[in-house]
Amino acid sequence: MSWKALIRLVDGLEDRASSYLTLDEVKSAGGQRLDAAIAEHILLVDYRTREDGTPVTLCRLNRRHPEVARLTAW
Repeated sequence: MSWKALIRLVDGLEDRASSYLTLDEVKSAGGQRLDAAIAEHILLVDYRTREDGTPVTLCRLNRRHPEVARLTAW
């Protein structure tokens, strides 16, 4: 999956999400190369713990990354 495709995928998921987007949701929607996107600072992640004690990784696009800004600018 190209950066362009991944950015558009996550942008669409963020638009439709009712709350925080998880890394698992991006993977389930077909997101690939997520570790590389995190390393390149295209995706920002936050490691949390749910109320039931299970870990969850939240993610969002880094809107300040030049490629993200270029592809998601209105």
